[in-house]
Amino acid sequence: MIPSEIQQPMRASPVRLLGALVLFLVVAAGAAHNAGHRYDVAVTVWLQRAAPVPDLPASLYVFAGDAEVLITGAVVAGLILVRREPRCARAAFRIALGLAAVSVIAAGLKHLLPHPGPPDALQRHVFRMGISIAEPYSFPSGHTLRTTFLAGTALRRTPLIAVAALGAMMASLVYLGDHWTSDVLGGLCLGWAAVEAARMMARRAPAGLRTTRLPSYRRG
Repeated sequence: MIPSEIQQPMRASPVRLLGALVLFLVVAAGAAHNAGHRYDVAVTVWLQRAAPVPDLPASLYVFAGDAEVLITGAVVAGLILVRREPRCARAAFRIALGLAAVSVIAAGLKHLLPHPGPPDALQRHVFRMGISIAEPYSFPSGHTLRTTFLAGTALRRTPLIAVAALGAMMASLVYLGDHWTSDVLGGLCLGWAAVEAARMMARRAPAGLRTTRLPSYRRG
């Protein structure tokens, strides 16, 4: 017999939330400095020279992190589960709502924080798909923010997969010239803050919404 399992959200931590926001401000300040820009350029040039061939897989992976792809995927997952696993479906819908919220935050900050993205000479996209919205600046990375939020919520029970998915997204964005290193670090910090905020909100939710009971399986 495999015992049933109850999945509880990880404990919320106001200290971690504050720490993530402070780190975000530190990264934002560093990105605005000349030394920070030189570091951004150096990392992008080095990464493109070190790995000069994965343009197509990197482009496909970045496309998978687009807001319309992740949000739609979470909604579809919720609709599929709504009858058989209503609690899991509610969790999927909450993740979709969180992804939409962090996407709006990232888009708003790109209009407020003056940090131009990489020039065309450093961009390596094989193709561009999805919805394209013109934004004046590139800080923070919305793709990294969404992937961090996803890693801290839907993938929190599989930390190795979460870290691999997040690391691959950050590396792909810098390699393709979509973002500077400072952009993805800013998205990482802000995504971490969003995860902590989501945990705090989940902790205050009714008990029936906070737990998801997985079915038990019996042999023989």
